[in-house]
Amino acid sequence: SFLQKVRDLADKAGGEAPKPESPDTRFLDDIRLTTGNEQLLALYNRREELVKSIDHWEKLAEQIQQRWPSWMVLKRLVNHASGMADAEVYRAQVDTIEQQRQLLEEPDPINPLITSLTQSLREALNTLNESYLTRHEQGMKRLEADGNWKQLEPEQRNQLLSEQKLTLADQPKVAVQSTDEVLNTLDQCPLDMFADRVAALPSRFDNVAVAAAELCEPEIQFVSVPRRTLKTEADINAWAEEVKDQLKTALGKGPISVK
Repeated sequence: SFLQKVRDLADKAGGEAPKPESPDTRFLDDIRLTTGNEQLLALYNRREELVKSIDHWEKLAEQIQQRWPSWMVLKRLVNHASGMADAEVYRAQVDTIEQQRQLLEEPDPINPLITSLTQSLREALNTLNESYLTRHEQGMKRLEADGNWKQLEPEQRNQLLSEQKLTLADQPKVAVQSTDEVLNTLDQCPLDMFADRVAALPSRFDNVAVAAAELCEPEIQFVSVPRRTLKTEADINAWAEEVKDQLKTALGKGPISVK
């Protein structure tokens, strides 16, 4: 019915934050309670109010429809920013837009935030990507200098790298030219996950080196030497003797590799 369509339009002209408050539609309810000629008369008597309301609600609904996708993008961006140095600053601005229902404010408060957040996230991703590439390169150089690694066939090397997720295919895919690309990259590899992967690279390359040694010398033993703080020359000598005895004992059981 006509009144239902008007009510549906009113629903689109406001609602959940940061949209404007839902319009006051009590006068529509008053009209809907009438029937027949009484309803026709009520519609006629309130025709000016109806026309003004419909016109206003149509404009609001159109503006909301235009800006809502940007709001959704901003929410995704700020959720991905948790852990960044300025994350709380961004979060506070987004919360203000929501709490004060500023979706339709002029000037638009949303797109400048999208631009700023995108740039911050882009820089964070680029920094992590550079760290990943640097550490990965360092790890590969260590392997290339490793005698056991040199003895392995290409298939064996790739298998060991794959087991530790160190192949080129395992490298996080970082595309950051547009906001959509930044979001897609973060959906696949959030900042905290990316940081964890970067931090884990040295130990993963250690695992590859150990596996390479085990392939080349199945009897090899991996010996962990004690770690401690040495303050004097006597401390150094005592530690060296302890390690020497430990390695000699282990050597009696077969080849060793120090971890």
